[in-house]
Amino acid sequence: MAILFVSFFVRDWYVLHECGAVQSCLDSTSDFQNITKFAVTCIATLLAFTIGRRSVTKRDRFFLQMSFLMILCADFCFKILYNYFGTPDTRENFITLGIGFFFMAQMILIYRHSRTKNTDWSFPWIYCIPLAAVIAMIFLAYFKVLESVMLMAVIAYAPTLLCSLYMACRATTLGFFPEKNAFFIMFGMICFTCCDALTGISLLTGADHSTREILA
Repeated sequence: MAILFVSFFVRDWYVLHECGAVQSCLDSTSDFQNITKFAVTCIATLLAFTIGRRSVTKRDRFFLQMSFLMILCADFCFKILYNYFGTPDTRENFITLGIGFFFMAQMILIYRHSRTKNTDWSFPWIYCIPLAAVIAMIFLAYFKVLESVMLMAVIAYAPTLLCSLYMACRATTLGFFPEKNAFFIMFGMICFTCCDALTGISLLTGADHSTREILA
């Protein structure tokens, strides 16, 4: 996994340095990145399903495995369906579907990281925020204020991601997870949020990705 990460990380920055972040350059050099990045997600998901007795609890293991399964489905939409099966008419649908899987993954992680003990089945109050965002997008769609399904998915996902980040940071203080586990939960979610923020910028800056080029 480390070798794959280093290979596509170096490749990404090499392409940016040589060609820039315009879409034509990214499309012509993206096969290696798409396959290696999806392979990393597959390996991470496989590792989650081989935790076995090393889990904190069986229930926690289930939540972790389901969240990784949702992330795998999302990456399949982003890396495989979008790039190799998408057409100009269907690509936005694959992105929207991928965001939906990411949304479900974050909802599972929010529930997982809000636990104070293994028998805690309480409804996390913070669920109200992503649910309110989804309801708001339904109303905007009904009254035709927004017509892009992908844009509505991004807007609904953003507060969900921030809620998940908040709960991951709180996991270090709730006492359910061992100290080392809680730290990696927080650190991993910070990295996840940064990645999703950059992906969101990429999706919302148009075909030439000029904003991403300026940021890079």
